[in-house]
Amino acid sequence: MPAHERMHPSGRLRFRASARARGSLPRHVADRSAVPWDSIVPAHAGQIEIEVGCGKGTFLAEAARQQPEVFFVGIEASPSYAAQSEHRLTDRGCTNAAVVADDGRLFFADTVPPGSVAKVHIYHPDPWPKRRHRKRRLFDRQFARLVATALAPGGKLLVATDNTRYFGEILATLGSAERLRRSRETELHYGDEVAGVAFGPTNFSQKYRAEERPRHRAVYARTERASIRETSMTQAENSAWTRVAALDGVPTDEGLPVECEGKELVLFRTDDGIACLEDSCPHRGAALSEGKVRDGEIICPWHGWRFVLDSGECSTLPGSMPAKTFTVRVESNEIFVKLG
Repeated sequence: MPAHERMHPSGRLRFRASARARGSLPRHVADRSAVPWDSIVPAHAGQIEIEVGCGKGTFLAEAARQQPEVFFVGIEASPSYAAQSEHRLTDRGCTNAAVVADDGRLFFADTVPPGSVAKVHIYHPDPWPKRRHRKRRLFDRQFARLVATALAPGGKLLVATDNTRYFGEILATLGSAERLRRSRETELHYGDEVAGVAFGPTNFSQKYRAEERPRHRAVYARTERASIRETSMTQAENSAWTRVAALDGVPTDEGLPVECEGKELVLFRTDDGIACLEDSCPHRGAALSEGKVRDGEIICPWHGWRFVLDSGECSTLPGSMPAKTFTVRVESNEIFVKLG
């Protein structure tokens, strides 16, 4: 891989080469080249699980302690946190885990062998809430494909976040992946958290539980379903429709924000199916996806204006500017929107 593609825009990866020379980083540190997989994972390793963004190693160390038969790999972009994770593993005597200081996306792209991973854990990724920073988010269609390729058949991707808007976008992204399907049954089995197995503990999960913040969780399983999706996509493209999400990714009591051809939209379930609105209140521009759904209407989170989901009509002040709506079509569990 060309050197410039390995360097993080912030310069963190460039810094690691000199930091490694000072002995202040874990043994496995990426700089200009990929870390060989066989230098991280022992040849005799059985089941392999990866945590992306392991932070200070709270979940990683607990998981390695509870499951000595599994080999864990922690990926952390912050050199100082990666070092703390490795020290935590050493202090607990965990020999069935390794920490890699690297960019998670690049690590999956050029290090992880296809079909080699049983589980991928991603807990509380940075939501980069500012619009100009969204390109830095971990979850996009490319990353979803990389994870699906890395997972063994039946392998699981476990995700947790406290950010409702980002969670909706994660669901939309993963719902578009050809070989990932949400597993509600597994989510119910794990519940809120199974320490050292699913969704925690992490420093963030403990903090957010104490603050009583909303905590969203999802599990996706590696499946084979490309042929159905490819057929639907072709039909949509030929008729000027754009696929935006999977039907089973739309929650029942809140909006799912999605981006389509540069437009920010939000999807809602209604009695008649799916409604699509522009994700902006025509009153003052608040994100409607952050509002509450009540009796077939969305309530603006800023000033409480109410808009009918199916028509966009403002019921708070009849005759005022409605929320912009878009035509929706559902086909084979896929949601398509017509922007024109």
